[in-house]
Amino acid sequence: MSIIVENIGKSEDYAYDISLDGTVVNALGMNIISNTDGFNFQKPLEFRYTEEHPYISDGGGRNSVKGKAYTGVYADIAEFEDLFLNKAYNGGINKMGLGLDEECDATINFSRKNYADLMPNGKTKKVGNTIKSRKMSGYLEKFIDKGVDLLLHNNGYEFLTSYYDYIDKIYNYQIPIKDIASKGNIKKTLKEYMADCKTLTKAGTKKSRQAWYELAIKEGLEPNVSDTIYYINTGQKKGHSDVKRVTHYFYYDVTGEKVEITKEVEKWYKEYDGKDKTRLDLAKMHYNKAFEEDEIILNCKLVPNEIVDSEEDFLCSDYEGLEYNVEKYIDQFNKRITPLLVCFHPDIRNKILVTNPKDKMFFTEAQAQLVSGYPNKETDQDTFEALMTPERKEIEFWVSINETPPFVKECNIDWDKLVADYKAEIEKEKNDIFQAENKKYIDALNKLTDADIEAFEEEGKLPASISSIVTLGSDMRLYFKKLPDMTPSTGGYAFDDIMYSFLETAEG
Repeated sequence: MSIIVENIGKSEDYAYDISLDGTVVNALGMNIISNTDGFNFQKPLEFRYTEEHPYISDGGGRNSVKGKAYTGVYADIAEFEDLFLNKAYNGGINKMGLGLDEECDATINFSRKNYADLMPNGKTKKVGNTIKSRKMSGYLEKFIDKGVDLLLHNNGYEFLTSYYDYIDKIYNYQIPIKDIASKGNIKKTLKEYMADCKTLTKAGTKKSRQAWYELAIKEGLEPNVSDTIYYINTGQKKGHSDVKRVTHYFYYDVTGEKVEITKEVEKWYKEYDGKDKTRLDLAKMHYNKAFEEDEIILNCKLVPNEIVDSEEDFLCSDYEGLEYNVEKYIDQFNKRITPLLVCFHPDIRNKILVTNPKDKMFFTEAQAQLVSGYPNKETDQDTFEALMTPERKEIEFWVSINETPPFVKECNIDWDKLVADYKAEIEKEKNDIFQAENKKYIDALNKLTDADIEAFEEEGKLPASISSIVTLGSDMRLYFKKLPDMTPSTGGYAFDDIMYSFLETAEG
């Protein structure tokens, strides 16, 4: 997120504060945006500093106290502050400090920015859209809450047993309707929604329809802004979306009869090798007054209020014609469970998930023992090199002020080589192909839609507009497909960092 600062001179009309740590605070003193970093460390089996041999601070750090004796993890923190965050490194002022946010009994990193901690009081802290989301259906939330707790308590065998039991329940329509239902939030009036559907996205395409609004229109409802609509997918296949828009093409013949020409238009479009004309353009080339109409196909049904408001659990067998799409909901369930399987050894990990109870696997307790250090994807786990290499924007800053950053020697960073590589990269970016690809990449970023962000948030799915231009390397940098050794001029940051910054801003 970027902040535009405007000098308006002295004014009593505004109240704001921007802290040095990048936090924006509003007039009421509330933190509204924050961008911070933290690290999880496993405690050593033995500490260097103990009650018998404590660390005595020289008071060089911002938080350390001169002459105070520190032991255990707090001794390591105080020593680090005294050595590296002292006044000598910070112009004589203790600007920076190191703190311990929390200690936990167990932690699992499911993917980047998604983790769970088992706190000393027995409660579980969950972070990240993979395991916690406001849009998550109840049936997913209930299993993930239980499943994560089992994993944090090292109960891998019980987790697998619970997983197969849940697959059986979904398959046999034994999940309560209210739990499996999707939740759609009404953020605008139906009139505003229908008007918005007539506008185009930044990419110039028609906007996606939203199932809960379409259901409200179909059923003649008048929901208020902030209402929540519950609905279930009633299709037959996992690929049956809640709502689908199909565009048909027509013209009126000499008798005034409406004639559909959709098949012909699709044939013309397939044969057309240019990109400057739409299907409607081609239709009008053959029929001057050709026009298009959208058909909205709903593979979903509203969940009655009597189910939503009731404390009882109603099943599909209680309501005729209200059976959910088994294939789709099992597929959704498995996608949510996949990140949790990072705790299992790769020898069994890819054999666990099933789509039919009859295919369930049987594992021994020894096979179900939990492991660490085997990410689901290579890009889920940063390499030490990637972690310790300064980002391009950092290099740009230090080069711009002709200074060398602190701690490069301590971190074994070859600063001169980094600067030389950075300058060589700048020269290479003068390439015409790079300029063209970089413009396409930046244009694609600027045209990201809500649907793109939602797909990434829910499924980790990159939009085709991005993945068609760049690929993510093992060093967590994006590389152009046409120029495999070059990264976008945005700095080559991992795409999920960019997307999560959007999500954090939206949720903040």
